[in-house]
Amino acid sequence: MKLLLFDLDGTLLMTGGAGLRALDRAFHTLYGISCVVDGVSMAGKTDPAIIRQVFEKTLGRLAGNRDVEEIGDKYLTFLNGEIKSSPGYHVMEGVQELLENLVGREDVLLALGTGNLERGARIKMERGGLNPYFLFGGFGSDAEDRREVLKTAVRRGEERVNRPFALKDIFVIGDTILDVRAGKAIGAVTVAVGSGFGQEADLRASRPDLYIDSFLKAGLFYKLLN
Repeated sequence: MKLLLFDLDGTLLMTGGAGLRALDRAFHTLYGISCVVDGVSMAGKTDPAIIRQVFEKTLGRLAGNRDVEEIGDKYLTFLNGEIKSSPGYHVMEGVQELLENLVGREDVLLALGTGNLERGARIKMERGGLNPYFLFGGFGSDAEDRREVLKTAVRRGEERVNRPFALKDIFVIGDTILDVRAGKAIGAVTVAVGSGFGQEADLRASRPDLYIDSFLKAGLFYKLLN
């Protein structure tokens, strides 16, 4: 049995900036400030880490856990509407076919390994019809550190199959070097996908076990699994 941990944004789907707009609205509602996400790098980070970074950049003081939680809750209230109305929202090419093929395999267990808050991840996937493929995972609501997010997903997977996974059977799939680094940190097999936020040169330099341009070239991915 192989455990496949998929990143979300840039790997499975693009929201067309819906998450950024929802976060900006959250800060405007709570603190009366706008354009808070300008110049902030978000790819590959967990939602709590992003919120903390934006808070400290714009308000000039350290963010407490209560601040992060309050902003996260407000962000989620805006996210659903932003996702529904986002013209740039789309599921990445090849993803639907890939997931259909994988979900029917008895030797594969699908899960998320994403920095999104779990409710946020579910909101983002709902529009694209992806929720049924992912019954569990590790999320930014579990931990602020990406490595801990992945470890949580692995633990939940092991609870489902009632046995531990060998490291060679844990796959971390993402579109940024932070995904690759986190996967390597837990000893997993890493797959970098070049159709998201990461640049090909950077992704290749991070030395994943496999680099593919997109899931339209899933043959190499299947070969790695087998």
